[in-house]
Amino acid sequence: MPKYTARKVRKRGKKDGRNWEWRFFPPKWPFQVAKESDPPIEQEAPTEFEKELLEGAEQNLSRLVQEWSDTDRRLHRHCTDAEDVYNRTKSAVEKESGEHNEAIEHYKTAKEDYYKLPMPNISASLFWVVFIIITAAEISFNGLVFKIFGQGRVHTYLMAIGLMAAIPWLSDFLGKKLRHEKKNKTTIGLMIASGLIVFAGLSVIAILREKFFEANKVVEALGISWDSRSIIFIFAVVNVLLFAAIVVLAYEAGHRNPSEHRRLKMRLKDAARKLKEDAGSAEKAAKQFADARIAFNKAHAEREHAFEMITARAEEERDKWISLIQIYRAANMEARRSKEKPRSFNIDLESLIQMPEEFRSLDCGSCCYDRERE
Repeated sequence: MPKYTARKVRKRGKKDGRNWEWRFFPPKWPFQVAKESDPPIEQEAPTEFEKELLEGAEQNLSRLVQEWSDTDRRLHRHCTDAEDVYNRTKSAVEKESGEHNEAIEHYKTAKEDYYKLPMPNISASLFWVVFIIITAAEISFNGLVFKIFGQGRVHTYLMAIGLMAAIPWLSDFLGKKLRHEKKNKTTIGLMIASGLIVFAGLSVIAILREKFFEANKVVEALGISWDSRSIIFIFAVVNVLLFAAIVVLAYEAGHRNPSEHRRLKMRLKDAARKLKEDAGSAEKAAKQFADARIAFNKAHAEREHAFEMITARAEEERDKWISLIQIYRAANMEARRSKEKPRSFNIDLESLIQMPEEFRSLDCGSCCYDRERE
């Protein structure tokens, strides 16, 4: 396509507007011959030269349309991919948020149900602290007695540890079972058996202590003048007191319905674990959604910016060709002696060269970008 400049178009306009043209052969003054001005006054269609300009405008605008089509093929695919990721992460964050809310409600319910249960009068931590203290006292007391009665070190520790295992643990079992609301026959039998075992064991050990006391010369060397009944009584009373203390302690630290307590405690623990997991999943999904939203905004902005740039170029191209036609018409009118305006010059240039449909608005199709911004 030839290159059209303002000078060239102005020259062509003057040439078409004159009602004469140069004729140098055969040589004859004034070297001019008459002709009809182009376009004639009555002509309503654009001139041939205007058609050339219109064709040039159409070709250049079509080239820009093709350029945009090639560019938008890549940008639109990028934007579509970003939209798909955005929609997936949005669905994921809605799902995770819903599950997180359900986990919160489940945790609240589990917590309420757990704390509705009657709680022990003393905490488990306090129970174990006192239990360990009493157990240590039990070991120390029995160890000291066995040592004074003259038994060997190994036998002393074995007897003391044996009592430690029997008295505290049986008393703990008895105290907690007394606390239970529901007791079957087996439990009642075990409670009675544990109590009898403790008292029988204490009685047997007390009698044995009496025998050791009577036969032990260390006692005589120490000048101990207590009779065997006093020894039995003191030994039995101290152990019974420790036994009773742990029974009361276990009773106060026990639950009325331990199976229900364990079930609700486990339920609360599971609910707390699920809440923590869902909170982490919801946070991760929210971060992915935020990243996807940023990527979607970036892809859309890039496509929109490219569209605005090429649309501006198309408008500039259109204005250039309109300007050339205006220059042509002005020069054409300037060259006319009658100064009468042809009818074709009344045609609106804006209607002759229109912006391609592709540049009227950015085609986003079913893209959810604008809808999501609302």
